[in-house]
Amino acid sequence: MMSENHNLYTALPDTELAAHFRDAGKVLSDEAMVLDNVIRTLLATEGRVSNKSIILCLVMALESTHDQAEADVLRRTLEIVVGYTPDDA
Repeated sequence: MMSENHNLYTALPDTELAAHFRDAGKVLSDEAMVLDNVIRTLLATEGRVSNKSIILCLVMALESTHDQAEADVLRRTLEIVVGYTPDDA
């Protein structure tokens, strides 16, 4: 399954963000799972992935969750994506 995740990261236009998650291993396993789900959803619904679309999905998920642990993982994932997103993206 891990190699499947690595292949999914090729859909990310931001190669540095993809490398960050690919190289993080188990340290970011929860965040990687969230990102994988977001990428799959975006590819299915929009046919493409951008940092902006990832950020919007994560914000919508954060606004709709009532689970504190899930919110923490979503927030950490969002912070990582935002950190790799240029201001003009």
